[in-house]
Amino acid sequence: MATVNQPLYGAVTSTDKASEYRIYFQKKLLEHQVHELQLYEFCYPATIPKGEGSKTMRLFRAPPADVANVITLTEGVPPTQAPYKLIYEFVTRTLQQYGGYAQVSDVVSETEFLNTGDSLMEKFGEEAAWWCDGLIRDACINGTTEEPTKFGRMYAGTAIDFASLTALTAAQGAFQGADLLDCVTKLRLNKAKPFSDGCFVAVVSPDQERDLLEEQGTAWTYAAAFNQPDKIYKGEIGTLSGIKVLRGTNPMRQTTEGVYLATGAIISALVFGKDSFAAPKLTGENPPSPKVNTITQADSANPFGQFITYVWKTFYNAVCLSTWNGVVYQTKTAYTGT
Repeated sequence: MATVNQPLYGAVTSTDKASEYRIYFQKKLLEHQVHELQLYEFCYPATIPKGEGSKTMRLFRAPPADVANVITLTEGVPPTQAPYKLIYEFVTRTLQQYGGYAQVSDVVSETEFLNTGDSLMEKFGEEAAWWCDGLIRDACINGTTEEPTKFGRMYAGTAIDFASLTALTAAQGAFQGADLLDCVTKLRLNKAKPFSDGCFVAVVSPDQERDLLEEQGTAWTYAAAFNQPDKIYKGEIGTLSGIKVLRGTNPMRQTTEGVYLATGAIISALVFGKDSFAAPKLTGENPPSPKVNTITQADSANPFGQFITYVWKTFYNAVCLSTWNGVVYQTKTAYTGT
C-alpha cells in the first residue's frame, strides 16, 4: 500500500520564514565622538592677502612703557643725551600646507546605500579642526624652532617643576581653585590684557574640570546661570577667580615634558588673555582658507574614471605671541575612572 503524506500542523514562525527576511538599514547615522575644541575662537586672526609675495606671517607690537626713558629737562637747555628709539617687537611664523584625501570606487558611488562622500567631508572637517587646534596648543606650550616664544609654566600642588610634579600623588597634584587664582594673579602681575568682559580664559580637560568642580563646589558661577547667554563662550563651564573656564578635549598630556602622549599623567591647561596667540584667518580671500575638493573626472592617474577622490587642504600654522600673556598650568588628576 502506498504511503500517504500526512499534512503538517502548527503555526508558521519566523524561523520558518528566515530566508524571506532582510535587514532594514536606517539611513540616519548614529552620533560619533567629536572633539570639543576651543582655541581657534581666541586666536588673533592673522591675514596674508593674495598677491603679496609672502607665505610668512609677522606680527608686531610696541614695547611696554619704561620710565627709564623719562629725562629731566633744564629750562632753556636742550637735552644732550640721544633721543629714545622706538623698536617694535615681532613674532614670525611660516605657513605650512596640510591635508588629507580618500578614494571611493565608482561602483561604490553608484550602488551604496549610505553616502560615503558626505561622511568623508564631515570627517575631513573634524580632522582638520583637531590638527589645527593641536598646532595652536603646541605653539603655546613648546614654541617652535622658528619662533621659540611660549607661555610661562606653573605647576600644581607644591611642585616647582615637571620632575617634582611627577613625584606627587594624583591627589596632591590635582587642579584646585587656588591654582586658578594663582594663574590670574600671575597674568595681572605681568600686565596681561583680559578680554573685553574683564575676564581671562582657561581651557581645561574634562578630568581637570572634574577636580575643580569637586574641590570648589558652590564657589562656581555656572555659565547656565548667566543672564546674558550671548556672552557665554562655546564650551564654557562657568567663572571662577576672574577666569572663564572652558572644557576642551585636546589637552597636552605628557610623561616627558613637552612630548604628547595620550595616556600621559601630566595634563596642561592653558590660561590666557586677549591676543595671546595667532593663526591664519580661515575665511575670506586669504590663501590659507581651507578647501575641500571632489575630483570625479577621469585623468592620467585614473583613465577609466574608476574612483572618485575627495581631498582637503589648508595653508596654516600657529604662533604664540608673548610669554607674559598666558600660563601653561600643569597638573595631575584625582579622576580614577577608565
